[in-house]
This record gives sequence, C-alpha cells and structure tokens, in this order.
Amino acid sequence: MKKQRKTEQQFLHELEELRSRVTESEETLRAIQTGEVDALVVSTVEGERVFTLSGADRPYRIMVETMNEGAVTLAADGTILFCNQRFADIIKTPLEKVIGSLFQKYISPTDQHIFGAMLARCVIDNCTRELELQAGEGKSALTLLSVSALEQADIPGSMCVVVTDLSEQKRNEEMLAEEKLTTQLLQQTTELFFICDSRGRIIRASQSAIGVLDRIPVFEEFDEVFHLLYPDGSPFILLTEIRKKFLHGVEVVFTNAGVDSCFLLSANPLIIRQEVIGIVVVIVDITDRKNMEERLQRSHDELENLVSERTAELSVAKETAETGRQIAEASLVEIKKLKEQLESERAYLQEEIKLEYNHENIIGQSDGLKYVLFKIEQIAATDTTVLILGETGTGKELVARAIHDLSLRKNRALVKVNCAAFSSNLIESELFGHERGAFTGANAKRLGRFEVADGATLFLDEIGELPIELQSKLLRVLQDGEFERLGGTRTIKVDTRIIAATNRNLEAEVGKGGFREDLWYRLNIFPITMPPLRDRLEDLPILVNYFVKKISKRMGKTVELIPDTVMNALRAYHWPGNVRELENVLERAVINSSGPKLRLVDELKKPFKRLATDHKTLEAVERDHIIQVLEETQWKVSGKDSAAEILGLKRSTLRARMRKLEIKKPT
Repeated sequence: MKKQRKTEQQFLHELEELRSRVTESEETLRAIQTGEVDALVVSTVEGERVFTLSGADRPYRIMVETMNEGAVTLAADGTILFCNQRFADIIKTPLEKVIGSLFQKYISPTDQHIFGAMLARCVIDNCTRELELQAGEGKSALTLLSVSALEQADIPGSMCVVVTDLSEQKRNEEMLAEEKLTTQLLQQTTELFFICDSRGRIIRASQSAIGVLDRIPVFEEFDEVFHLLYPDGSPFILLTEIRKKFLHGVEVVFTNAGVDSCFLLSANPLIIRQEVIGIVVVIVDITDRKNMEERLQRSHDELENLVSERTAELSVAKETAETGRQIAEASLVEIKKLKEQLESERAYLQEEIKLEYNHENIIGQSDGLKYVLFKIEQIAATDTTVLILGETGTGKELVARAIHDLSLRKNRALVKVNCAAFSSNLIESELFGHERGAFTGANAKRLGRFEVADGATLFLDEIGELPIELQSKLLRVLQDGEFERLGGTRTIKVDTRIIAATNRNLEAEVGKGGFREDLWYRLNIFPITMPPLRDRLEDLPILVNYFVKKISKRMGKTVELIPDTVMNALRAYHWPGNVRELENVLERAVINSSGPKLRLVDELKKPFKRLATDHKTLEAVERDHIIQVLEETQWKVSGKDSAAEILGLKRSTLRARMRKLEIKKPT
C-alpha cells in the first residue's frame, strides 16, 4: 500500500499553526524579559527551567516549585498527572519523562505491596511510610511518602503524594555517630593523640594531650606547640619527616617548663583519592623507661667498681698468712653477695622493662608485625572492645594476651572461652552460668565466665562459632554490661573487657544470616588483623631459630645448625597452618635429627590447597584476596608498595574491580 501524501492545503495549515506557536513563544519570552508577565526560574540537574505564572495559579505554583519536598498528582491507576522539579531531581529523571509515567515504576520491588496498600488506604485517611524509590543511574533513594486523596479534583480518584528525601538525614546521622566514636576514643586514650590537617595544624587533640600541655592546642602548628628534637639535638619537623616515610616509633625529646621528656612518635598521613587531607600523630611517653634504664646502668657500674675494689683487696690479702686468708674469705663472701645483688637487681629491672614494653612470644621484625604491635600499644590501656582477625595458627591468642598484659587489668587473669569447643546447649551455661535445677544435671549453682572475668578481660576465641540464638544475649552484655544466669531471674551487672577473635569473614556471615549485623558492628570497633606467615617470610629465620632452641632444650638435644636447603624449603612453602604448623614441622624435624644439623622430614613441596569444605565462588575468593592486600597496605590503592602494584593491576583496573565487588574502605 502506497503512503498517502498530504495535500497542499494540509501543508499550508500545518505551516500556519507552526508560525502561530513560534509567534506566541516569542511574545511570551518578550513579556517575561520586560516584566509584563511573571516567571519562576527553577534550578534543576539539567539547568534552569522557566515557568510562566499568571492568574490564580501563581502563588500555588511558586509554592510547589520552591518547596524542598517532591509534589506529585496521581490518577486512580497511579499515572503521574503532574510533578514538580524537586521530585524529578530526587529520582534523577528528566521532568518530561516523569509526567505520564506510572508512579509504581519508581517504587522498589520489595515495597510495591506497601505502596499498593497506601493507595487503597488513602481514600479513608492520609498514609505516611518510609519507602525506597528507584532513581536513575541505577541508584536508590530512601524517602518518606505521604499519600492523600484529592476529594474535590476534576479527575475522580486522583491523589496527591508528597515525597521527602531522607538520604541527607541518614548521612548526617552517620556522621554524628562517627564523630561521637572519635570523641570517645580521644577522651579514653592514654597516649598523646593528635589529628592535624595537611599543613600540620592541630584540629583535634586527646584529653591526655590537653593535660600535658595545660591548654587546648587546636588551630596551632604542631611543630610550634612542641619544638621536638632528636636525641642528637637536631630539630624534628613533622611535615618534613612524614614526606620521607611513615613514622613509627621515632624517639624524640620534648622540653616543657625546663623539664625534658622522652617520647616515641608515630605518624601516618590520611589519604583520600591520592591526596593527603590530614595527619594522625600518636605520642607515647617513655621517660620512665629511659630513667629506669639509666638507673640500671648506674647501679651496674657502681657494683662493678665495688667488685673490682674487693677483688684488688683479695689479691693483697692472699700475700699474708692466716689473716690474709680470713680477709680473703670475708671478701669472697662479700663479692658473692654483691654479685647476687647485682644479678637480682638487673633481672628485676629488665623484667620490669619487658613487662611494660615487650610482647612475650610475639616474635618477628616484619613491617606487618610491627604494625600489629603498634595497634596493641594504642588500644591496650583503654577498655574498648577489640576484634582480632586472622587465619588459624597466626597467633591471635598471643595478641589477646599482649593487650591484657599491657592493660590496667593485668593484675587479674585473662579468662578464655573457645566458642567452638562447646555444644550449643552448653555454651550459654559456660558464658553466663546457671542456677540450680536450670536443666537436667544442674545440681548446683555455677558461675559463668562473664562473672569470673568481672573486673578483668574475657577472651572469646572463635566468636564466629557462637550460636545465633545466643548472639543477642552477648550483645546485651556488650551494650549494658548485664545478663541473667540460665534458669535465673536476677539481673547481674559486670565490668568485663571483651577481646574476640575469629578466622572467619564475619561480614560475609552477616550477609548469609549466620551472624547478627548489630553484634558485628559492636565487635568491630577496633579490629587488629594478624598477618599470615606467608606474608611475613622475613620473620621465618627468627621463628625457626626460636622454635628449634625451645624444642631442643625440652627434648635434651643440641641442634645448632640449620642448612640453607632446609631454610629454602621452609621459605618456599605456603604455610596454610601458619606459625602453629611451623612449630609442628620443626618438632618433627628435631625428633628425627641425630646430630647438630636440623633434618627436615616433612614433604613441603606440594602447593597449598584449600580444604574440601571451602566452596567459595571465584568472585568471593577474588574479593577476599583484594580486601586482604588492601588491609596489608592500609588501603593504599596506587603508587609504590600499593595494592595495585602487589596485585599486578593498573590503578583503574583495580578500582573497577573494587566497584564491581562492592569493596569499600571501612570508616
């Protein structure tokens, strides 16, 4: 069939109509420019839009287009008859595409039934609910919808919807919560803690820092406040030094009111999008330790001089007869006594230093382990909950013991509970205790570990194995410090510091529904990740020597030589069992070594394979690996020693994978 052609008369009619519309538009624009007609200019995401206003509609149109809420008029079936520009901005869709579409297409699928009920209910009464709207660009917006019927409208069944964007309110609430947590940490920490801007001006300071300086040093230059010096007398300039490297445990001298104090200073820059936005500075006062070391040295020198004097007197006394012998015996007794006194005092002072500043059995010198020890010293003196993460065998319990030994609760025992060692029926009684007759076999009242650890520290190992039904009870203890025994009604209050540990990905368990989200947030206040042995191979020789000496002494053997072939084989292995597996391998090696040379009997050439029960998807494995590398590099995405360099990826490729796998830096 041929296409029907328009007649000449039809073309003339259309041309006349088009000329009339152009003339009308030009007259309207001229009237707006000369002020003859009022107009409303509204700023939108697409630019400025001009609405002409006249007659009785003028005040209502101004109100609708300038209000902060979205305003929508719906037909009975949900068709959008009218909306203001604010609603189009909320759903990030051009205004022309919104009018005439169904309102239901912008409602999240999970909230469709709620919105349907609101439409049915609004005929009787106004309805208001929080609903999630689907916005453009694949995003969503949390809103407050208020639906009411238009009883006197020209179109039967029409409705009015007022939309309030709650996204900004939620962001403000999150920022307030973060600020509250930061303030709490600054008030509790015993170290001198500062947050500076990129130019070195102090913008936040801990309560302990304010006490040392006797003033609030906010908005002052850090270097002008302290005038720090290196031990050799050269000046320490924060901005100059931090450009060279991250500062960890740098010894400096601070002079205040004519008194010198010795500090250990650590500083890290805050980097966002490869730009330094601030500097975090932590200072630990080691003046007492330095004084103790000086007293030890002076005491040692004095006693050595005294021993030398008595030895000289003994040499003179030997030249005489009986009198000389008696003097010699008396001198020997005094020398022995002085030596014993010297050794006792040396051992006492060294033990004092070790208890206060070392972490026994945490062995190594790698950067990853030094960072763990730095975080231990940061958090130990507070009562903040700590979550220790890491693979099995990395030494999470040693970290927990180090935190306890440096805390104010060190005079009490560290109480330990392995959540995976008890059945779901017994773990509640183990943690919270039970009353007599609470269950079959409960013949007497029993105190739980929380009561035993009142005033001390409770270490919850394998926290990821805690049954879901007990997690709410644990959350209550963390929040309020109170609970009831199994079978009891009396509320018991305790003051217990919690340190938890797990080798599971608790964030993934939250997504699967196996771990409570609120408990996860409560535990994850101050996480410490223990690096696996394969990521700190520079510590391997130190660990091997330590374990070989320890095991040889226990077995009465003398194994002193570790061949290069053995050390190379140990370095090449993946160590899925980490330090615990290394100790077991070395114990078998010592048992099978008949001479002074260590003989390795385990076959360590096979590549590491995951357990058969681990059925993670390739995407999940990739996500875990990227997160692990980011944590090791302190979330440094690009540049030297960054995650992109370690993974062998371009910066843009790594950022694209992070967006796809929804990897975000924790706040």
